[in-house]
Amino acid sequence: MGVLSGKSALVTGASRGIGREIVRAFSREGAQVAAAARSKFDLEALCAEVAAEGGRATPVVLDLRSEESIINAISTAKAALGRIDVLVNNAAIIALKKITETSSELWDEVMSTNVRGVFIACREVLPEMIERRSGRIINIGSTAGRRGYVDQGAYCASKHALAGLSKVLAIEAQPYNVRVQMLSPGGVLTGLSSELRSSRGEAEDSPEWMTAAEIAQAAVYLCSQDGAAISDELILRRFAAEPWR
Repeated sequence: MGVLSGKSALVTGASRGIGREIVRAFSREGAQVAAAARSKFDLEALCAEVAAEGGRATPVVLDLRSEESIINAISTAKAALGRIDVLVNNAAIIALKKITETSSELWDEVMSTNVRGVFIACREVLPEMIERRSGRIINIGSTAGRRGYVDQGAYCASKHALAGLSKVLAIEAQPYNVRVQMLSPGGVLTGLSSELRSSRGEAEDSPEWMTAAEIAQAAVYLCSQDGAAISDELILRRFAAEPWR
């Protein structure tokens, strides 16, 4: 029996990268999953793969920049799954610009997707979790939420904000047996980091970068923490990176 047997999960940013691997890992652990992202075509292909492996995943079109889209997506997910036991806020965008070169429009797009969208999703899902006195929210952060990186002003600001939001969510949800956790990896081989790797002259398949599947396994591990012990934040660094930094 898998860690998530009998559970229902909603995963955002599910069409590729970390989100895609989380959907697959959760399904293998027994969860039925609502896979949410903007690309219906990519979602349907993913859900077909999950079905071929004996799992169940439902495609849900979601644009985190739109409050209406978020509310509709959560409603669709609940209709398909019955309830949402686990919410994984994974979807995010990055902008590689110096602060002096970052337009207000680009700043707003990053913050809207990476922070405002997460806030709305949590706000809409939490009441039923609180009523059931059961549930889990995993926010996918980043080491950029703990440090500053050149050319990542908007992204770092959004991930620092996500950390603050997660801390308050955890405090407010704790009395109702709802667990809120952060999973914060460093460099991962995904499309999101492709431009960053290119700017550093690093290979697209660099063995020094973590894989999305490794991050997905860490998400499964967080879901296994149902007893007295819990990780507020699980930080993952590349083995090749400097330890304890």
